[in-house]
Amino acid sequence: MMTVLLDAALIIIIFLGIILLESNRLGTVIQTFALQSFVLGLIPFILRPGTVDPYIILISLGTIIIKAFLMPYFLFWAIRHVSIRREVEPLIGYGTTLLLGGILIGGSFILASNLALPRPPPSDLLVPVAFSNLMIGFLLLVGRTKAINQVVGYLVMENGIYLFALLLLDNMPVLVEMGILLDIFVGVFIMGIVVNHINEEFEQTNTLHLTTLRE
Repeated sequence: MMTVLLDAALIIIIFLGIILLESNRLGTVIQTFALQSFVLGLIPFILRPGTVDPYIILISLGTIIIKAFLMPYFLFWAIRHVSIRREVEPLIGYGTTLLLGGILIGGSFILASNLALPRPPPSDLLVPVAFSNLMIGFLLLVGRTKAINQVVGYLVMENGIYLFALLLLDNMPVLVEMGILLDIFVGVFIMGIVVNHINEEFEQTNTLHLTTLRE
């Protein structure tokens, strides 16, 4: 039963990642990221059904609260203040992005199948989905010009890192997990400042205009 639920959650995570690649509305992108993070936060509970371990509860609730609710709240706050609703001219077109995403997802599965692990993962999908999320986040980061989309790309990459870290759930200390969550918070906080400055200086958040900066 645990394996079935875990596989279902992982399939949902990668499906939501594909939606991120084809979405041009920033609101949809943020909502999709929030839903992906919520499912991600449930995985420790799925791995330890019926657990009352405070460590598992802290990691799961921390992930859900920070990544599924707090970060999307800040991102929605940002798009309200910069008055940007969609990505019209991405650096890499949406069709091309989906094609590259499919290739990278396939490559992630091939890489995972050849990766030697000290012990088998709880699901054969866990490692390839973690790698796929890294690639999807990377595509968003380099293929979009709106700073908010790039922030989401960074956060999706962090989701992939977090998912891979669940392989070490029994050995990884709380401090490391909290460090990952703090890193996400600091990254979004800094990017929020960047978004505001870009909007104030250029009246838009297209990062291509940063090339016009002069001393």
